[in-house]
Amino acid sequence: MKTSQKKALLIIGIMTLFSVLNFFIPSVFIGGKYLILLGSVLGLLYYLFGVDFSRKSNDVLVLRNILIYVFTYYLVIYLSGLWLGFNRTIYSYSVSNLTINIIPSMLCIIAVEIIRGELIYKTNKDKLTIILSCLAFILFEVSVDFAAYNLSVQENLYQFFGILIIPSIAKNILMAIIHSRTDKYPAIIYRLLMETLTFLLLIEPSTGPYIKSVLLILLPVLIGIMIVNMDKKVQTSPEKNKKNRYTYMVLVFILLFMVLINSGFLKYQSMVIGSNSMKDYMEKGDVILIVHTNDPRDIKIGDIIAFSYDNRIVVHRVVVKENRGGEYYYQTKGDNNKDKDAIFISKGMIKGKVLGRVKFIGLPSVWLSELFK
Repeated sequence: MKTSQKKALLIIGIMTLFSVLNFFIPSVFIGGKYLILLGSVLGLLYYLFGVDFSRKSNDVLVLRNILIYVFTYYLVIYLSGLWLGFNRTIYSYSVSNLTINIIPSMLCIIAVEIIRGELIYKTNKDKLTIILSCLAFILFEVSVDFAAYNLSVQENLYQFFGILIIPSIAKNILMAIIHSRTDKYPAIIYRLLMETLTFLLLIEPSTGPYIKSVLLILLPVLIGIMIVNMDKKVQTSPEKNKKNRYTYMVLVFILLFMVLINSGFLKYQSMVIGSNSMKDYMEKGDVILIVHTNDPRDIKIGDIIAFSYDNRIVVHRVVVKENRGGEYYYQTKGDNNKDKDAIFISKGMIKGKVLGRVKFIGLPSVWLSELFK
């Protein structure tokens, strides 16, 4: 193994160690302490490798295309707000927002991308270094935001993977591609535009977290494909290009559909069963499909409904339906429970009616949820 690779592995190992420690000792990164780590790693990097001012790269074309994609992303997402509506963010034009959110985020992005870029450049784009550094930065990013999620709650577990981990993987793979193709500046500019504008744009479209998640996965994928195609030395045939476009369209459609069907944004929604209260009709790990409705005409005794109670979703069978002054209330019971549920369900609590289920395909998410309890 070359000396440069050993030095790179040392730096990657230090970042990985502190990221792992933060999972068990959350105070490691609290209050922006991660900036001290990044600054120390940056100093160590330049001590081990030295400073090279002769580095040149042709990154204008890549940067231009990245800006086009990012601009299109913001245009599409904010135009969707004309249909979906807008929400006000928790941020404001204040000194505290600048000092607590904007400046630390900008410094973190710049430091991370300088470290990543130098590691890749100093090791002559060594594949092992690219892969390990990518994993280290994913772990670092997840460890910084890990404390914001209560992973014993299934909904938070979904958001942890769908909103934090998977978009982080997509973003860090894109950053590795950019650094392998050009200099660090396109990567820094991309991340500054995508991650700090949130603190300045005081309104955001009401897309919900899942739709936003799929867009934050899709955008890096599309930009990465664009950059990789720019690097191809041999032009592919028109037939192959057409086939590739269709393949990308199908994959994007499948990804978007999966996110939409899980988010509840559509009329239909899928859910994972987390208990055996409805056994034998459905068991823990089954995935159910519900249709969103709370119309009394659609819900009859014997139907299985999903409703919200005590900050969780319950899926039980309707056994009592009562009309109280024109408003309908429902009492439910799990098929595997001895007693009826103690509460009556009002219209506003109902998420929808179960249409069917697929056996056991949701078991991995149940196991993960139980692991963190």
